Amino acid sequence: MKKIIVIWLLLLAVLTQSETIHASQYLTYQEIEFENRGNRLLRDYTAYDYDVLYRRLGGRRFWGWRTHTHIDNERVMFKKETLYIIRNEGKTPIRQNYVFNTSEQEVTQVSTTGSLGVDASGKKGNFEAGLDAQITASYSNARTVKMEETVEIHIDVDPLTELHVIIYGEGLISSGVGRQYRFFRNVNEGGWEIFTLTTEYYSIVKAAF
Repeated sequence: MKKIIVIWLLLLAVLTQSETIHASQYLTYQEIEFENRGNRLLRDYTAYDYDVLYRRLGGRRFWGWRTHTHIDNERVMFKKETLYIIRNEGKTPIRQNYVFNTSEQEVTQVSTTGSLGVDASGKKGNFEAGLDAQITASYSNARTVKMEETVEIHIDVDPLTELHVIIYGEGLISSGVGRQYRFFRNVNEGGWEIFTLTTEYYSIVKAAF
C-alpha cells in the first residue's frame, strides 16, 4: 500500500535589526547569500555600521540629499520558497505530475530603514522624497515582467525517498545610506537598498531518507 505525506511549508521570519525596516518581498525569501561573503543585507547592519557609513556622507547641505553607495550591484543567490515536500514511505514508486506557470512579478524592489520611506502610492520600486535621483548606484526602476511559459513535468517518487520542490534564483543588490537637508537641518536619514531580480527557477530534488 502506498503511503504519502505531503508537507506544506510556510515561512514566517522574525528578523532582528538595528532600525525599523520598510521591506519588500525579497526579504521574506528563505535564504539570501551574497557571492562576496563580506557583504550583508541592510537588515543586518548594526548601529555602529550606520555611524561609519554616515561619516562618509560629508558635511551638511543647505538643501537636498547627501548619499553614499556602499554596495553597488553585488550578485546574490537566493532560495525563495519551498513549495512542498513529498515523502514516500511505501514500497512502490508514486507518479507525480507538476505544471508550473510563471507569473507577473516585480523586477526591482526597494527597502529602507530609519526615516527614509518607500513610495506607497501604487508605484513599485520607488523611494520617497526624490531619493531615487540622488542614488549613484546602477538602478533600474523597471516594474514587472510577464512570462507566459508553462512547464509540465512527470516524475516518480521512489520508495523511502523525499521529493523537494523549491524556487531558487539570482539577483543584484545595491545599498547605502542617505540624509536629506532643508536649510542645513537634517530632516530624513537612514539606509536604502535595491534588489533587482535577474533569474528565477524551480528545483526538483529527490533524496533518500
